[in-house]
Amino acid sequence: MRVSSNTSFELSLAALNRQQAAQVKNLEQISSGKRILTPAENPSSYVQALKVSQADAANTQYAANRQSAATSLSALEGTLGNVTQVIQNAQELAVYAGNGTLSDSGRAAIAIQLRGNLDELMSLANRTDANGQYLFSGFQGSTKPFADMGSGVQYFGDDGQRLVQASDSRQLAVNESGREVFERIPAAGGGYQSLFKTLSDMIDVLEAPVATPADKTALANGLNSAQTNLSNSLDSVLRVRSGVGNRMNEVETLNNTGDDLGLQYKQQLSSLQDVDYAKAISDLTQQQTYLQATQQAFLKTQGLSLFDFIK
Repeated sequence: MRVSSNTSFELSLAALNRQQAAQVKNLEQISSGKRILTPAENPSSYVQALKVSQADAANTQYAANRQSAATSLSALEGTLGNVTQVIQNAQELAVYAGNGTLSDSGRAAIAIQLRGNLDELMSLANRTDANGQYLFSGFQGSTKPFADMGSGVQYFGDDGQRLVQASDSRQLAVNESGREVFERIPAAGGGYQSLFKTLSDMIDVLEAPVATPADKTALANGLNSAQTNLSNSLDSVLRVRSGVGNRMNEVETLNNTGDDLGLQYKQQLSSLQDVDYAKAISDLTQQQTYLQATQQAFLKTQGLSLFDFIK
């Protein structure tokens, strides 16, 4: 069967194009590091790789969320530690103020120290995290939670907790309600009393002159109430601080889990889409050999004249 020169040309050109296309694809695979360049090449593997990539991206975002949460929780825990120290210092001063040998001026000096404690407490209660969000304002992170209104300290936050998505199934609170930490404290006489009022009342008791037996009784009663309220305040702060510590530990646990997941996702993606460089380079070398042979055959075929076919 005779083959026309036109058909021979087309067949040779098609073979040449196939070899060139195969070589280009192999070069693209080596350059990108990806075995699958388009969805059409392997739809099933492409879709599976896309799902794994999305899961890996979500896991990476959760890791960033946990880092942010860890920073906020660290600031929160440190601040609660400072509040604990303020309360313990006030407790020591309350015990010392009960010394019957102290004069009015001696108790007034203690009151001055307590005013310093009260100012420090106000500063701590209005502390912000690294993002400028108030630690104790509830949901209202941009609202300064506490202010001295003259008649007493007032809370302007709420009872909410701001949540961070720490994993696909876990949210963690990164703040606390100031009302829970500083205000909702069981009082010695019943009901609740804020830590700010406890310190203010103690200051008033110490600044009052003691001249009569009734004054001495009022001083003793006032200091006893202060010690009870300070003890209750300390219990409240320690309880909240313990919860914060538990969340910090949970962040560490979730980090470990997230790191393991990230490794699994990367291994899955590698098996689904990464090119085998050794094989790809071997294939490229073979393709170059084929391409050269095809080019030579093409040139030889085109070099034949019509008379070569009709002899």
